[in-house]
Amino acid sequence: MKPLEVFCRNRVLYVQISIQDKSMGMKDYYLYHKNGHSFFIFRKSQGVWELAYGMMAEDLKQACIDALIIRFDDDVPELFYHQGVRQVVEVRAKKYSLWHIYLNNAYVGSIEHDKYSKAFDYHIEDDSLLTDDNIQKYIGMIQRRELRWIKDDIR
Repeated sequence: MKPLEVFCRNRVLYVQISIQDKSMGMKDYYLYHKNGHSFFIFRKSQGVWELAYGMMAEDLKQACIDALIIRFDDDVPELFYHQGVRQVVEVRAKKYSLWHIYLNNAYVGSIEHDKYSKAFDYHIEDDSLLTDDNIQKYIGMIQRRELRWIKDDIR
């Protein structure tokens, strides 16, 4: 498997990774130390990533979680920080050419595609950190099929 690219302390770390499937859709992500013997286990449980086994510096742990989110969360087109807090944007496909946009698991808007006019329309909440430019970027990703077009699309 291709190494995980972790950006931390103005460097790029290439970390060996393996994935072990658990029951009920849970997966453990093993990140190996450069010696190949020591490892850390990261897990996504109920939408929250955590370090399940091992100890590491907080900034490195957060950088590993960022890298895991970007690589393995299919519905996440963007991750950014606002006032020191990680903001994870998810664009989830729904039925009938509709997508809901979530910021840290809270609904902030939607995108809709009209199959007759082939146009996209969107709505974002007033108090959202997302802008029109963000939404236009997500619409472009949908058009390029970088994000799921329909619910249960398993490309």
